[in-house]
Amino acid sequence: MPLVSVCCVTYNHADFIKQTLEGFVTQKTNFPFEVIIADDCSTDGQQDIIKEYAKKYPDIIKPIFHSHNTGSYQNLLDAASACKGKYVAMCDGDDYWTDENKLQKQADFMDTHKDCSICFHPVLIKYEDGSQKNVIFPKSRHRFYKKTLNINDLLKYNFIQTNSVMYRWVFNDKNSIEDILPKNILPVDYYLHLLHASKGKICFLPDVMAVYRKHVNGIWYGVNLLDKWFLNYGIEHLCFYESVEKYFGADKSKEKIHMVRNTALASLRNNDKETLNKLLNLYPQILKTAFAENKGAVSKIRHTINKFKQRFTGFMPFII
Repeated sequence: MPLVSVCCVTYNHADFIKQTLEGFVTQKTNFPFEVIIADDCSTDGQQDIIKEYAKKYPDIIKPIFHSHNTGSYQNLLDAASACKGKYVAMCDGDDYWTDENKLQKQADFMDTHKDCSICFHPVLIKYEDGSQKNVIFPKSRHRFYKKTLNINDLLKYNFIQTNSVMYRWVFNDKNSIEDILPKNILPVDYYLHLLHASKGKICFLPDVMAVYRKHVNGIWYGVNLLDKWFLNYGIEHLCFYESVEKYFGADKSKEKIHMVRNTALASLRNNDKETLNKLLNLYPQILKTAFAENKGAVSKIRHTINKFKQRFTGFMPFII
């Protein structure tokens, strides 16, 4: 039985996956570990690379190949459900580890700190296109200048980069991840952090032991492109905020107003009736509040509304 399971979800990361896999198989540990890698029906030749490593390292690499694209949520569920370790580390297929002792350091820490449910460390954020300078995350201020934190800190800000985390795994046959994890939320990793943080302390290790890539195909790369990002992920973020409010008692009203307003504006600017209708049906009261508090934004989009009155008549009451 492995002490540690590594949960890796991936799709069309052929340009990066070898470096990711090398970071796994070169780990030096005094305990057995496994890598559960779930490929969501990649079409770029990535599956052949994974098969090559699985053949070479059969005791470590345990692949899951989907015959059709299931989506990121189901792909994660399948990978996480297969994890057998007492501890679980996470790393997506486009990121990689740089310290061959990473798993040993984190597992040793968890073994000697029984009240710790999560340990994490800094990572290097690497901009593949060179558009920005590489940076270390988190800075001390992001983690409130603390080395030991709790769920209340984490609810304020997500200071844990996914490929740095190790959990004292809370899921098992009686408490399956599929039964506990809300559907259609984003970011799923942040929610997993919160679930585990609700069981114990969050502990920071100082060594930089991984690289998080920012590249054009990454989900977070376009966060500053605004419209496209809000149209693709705005609704899922709203589902995340509502789940956090429901299960952790946090007030995410400001975040919801921000997300609704920007997703609505993106819908109007891009004539996306489907997304706007979802907002109208799911979050009518938040829409009213969002635009009541931002009359400046309303004036900027009135000309858009006038051009597309027939498409967006349902939205008119929220800005009049």
